[in-house]
Amino acid sequence: MRFLSLRFASAAALTAAVGNSLSTDSAAEEIITRDVCIIGGGASGAYAAIQLKDQGHSVVVVERKDRLGGHSVTQYLPGGSHINYGVEGVFRDTVSTEFLKRLDVEYEPLLPATPLTDYVDFKTGQKVPPNNNIISTTIAVLLWRAAIEQFNFLSSGLYNLPNPIPEVLLQPLGDFVKNHALEGALNLIFQFSSNTGKMLETPLLYVLQNFGIAHLNALLGGYVKPRDGMAKIYDSAGAVLGSHNIRYQTTAIEVNRTDSGVSVRVQDSTTGARTLIKAKKLLVTIPPTMANMQPFDLNETEERLFRKWDWKTYYVALITNHGIPDNFNVANLDPTQPYSLPIPPFQWELEYMGVPGYHISKIVGDRNFTQQDANNLVLADIQRMAGTYPIREPTIVAYGDHTPTTMRVSVEDVRNGFYRDLYALQGKRSTYYSGLSFCSDYSSLIWAYTKDVTAEMFA
Repeated sequence: MRFLSLRFASAAALTAAVGNSLSTDSAAEEIITRDVCIIGGGASGAYAAIQLKDQGHSVVVVERKDRLGGHSVTQYLPGGSHINYGVEGVFRDTVSTEFLKRLDVEYEPLLPATPLTDYVDFKTGQKVPPNNNIISTTIAVLLWRAAIEQFNFLSSGLYNLPNPIPEVLLQPLGDFVKNHALEGALNLIFQFSSNTGKMLETPLLYVLQNFGIAHLNALLGGYVKPRDGMAKIYDSAGAVLGSHNIRYQTTAIEVNRTDSGVSVRVQDSTTGARTLIKAKKLLVTIPPTMANMQPFDLNETEERLFRKWDWKTYYVALITNHGIPDNFNVANLDPTQPYSLPIPPFQWELEYMGVPGYHISKIVGDRNFTQQDANNLVLADIQRMAGTYPIREPTIVAYGDHTPTTMRVSVEDVRNGFYRDLYALQGKRSTYYSGLSFCSDYSSLIWAYTKDVTAEMFA
């Protein structure tokens, strides 16, 4: 796909084109001009900013938090240790390692902190036998890979769907598992696709976006992590960009777009100060939900598409003082459900991260499941394990909110060309998109897609 560009538009022409598109400027309001305004400083936004800067374009990143990195969060602990309690690492591929080298971030292999796992029914707190269908990881990988090889067109993590779309992709995973005798691989698939919620009922397409060919290749090829924590990537990106090119704790409150440029009014959430950004291009990396896009001048097509999204909530908790033994993961199995797979809301595992006294938990809920709900669930589940482990008074040290996750639309909408129409938005009214709505939600895949998008913005 080829995107339009305004490479040679001058700042004066840009100002004339978009200067009157927003409500009257306040005399005290700062006005800045850039080649690209990026909404969102998560994995895709930060990566895009570095790519565009290296291409010689001026950028400004609008980020609602006080740091870059989105779901890549690191808790630094007394004594010099740290725990990545969001994104834990990235694929060991060319895109990822080149980005880390560009930012002078030292990295090392990402390996499991422990091979040991207890299986517990989190609803009762009692240990349960492993799922009878669990087989070795190696065999599960081979079986799953053989079954999904036919969907190689999804190997980039994009929704590169043929027309017509194979109906098997729109059928529930449970049907595909039965038809290919993949019951023994479900435990492995669930480790990567637990965020889909009721995984067996989820269309195969969305399971593959969490554990498809690209993810299998990464599993076989290995992962890497920054030696000083995932946050190091984005601290380094912020330093390269410079504070004058990042608006922290700031959100867009009014966005108008034309074929010749965009104007974005933003507001600092701490001071209330407003800034008017005039740019040749706009890159949106936040999920384009209707709530997020409320400040935008959406046209009929954009609104029609963005109203179709549904998603899951996804929280991460870093927990200490719990009494669960070090060097053990505690996996959640529900014997009352098919294949013992828990259904939302649930913690899918208490994972030991290599630092004594700490585990992290990943919590999946339906759309209206709140962070407070997640907090209550975590503490209640652990307290129920008092007869199994010497439970004390568990304390949640830190929380990460990864909502929305597993953004999806109905099977009928997929069949009717939703993703074809979504990708067709690229470049319209000087606006481009990246992030988890357009690509599998893994940093390495999002970086690869973002690299292509930024290359086309000024092609």
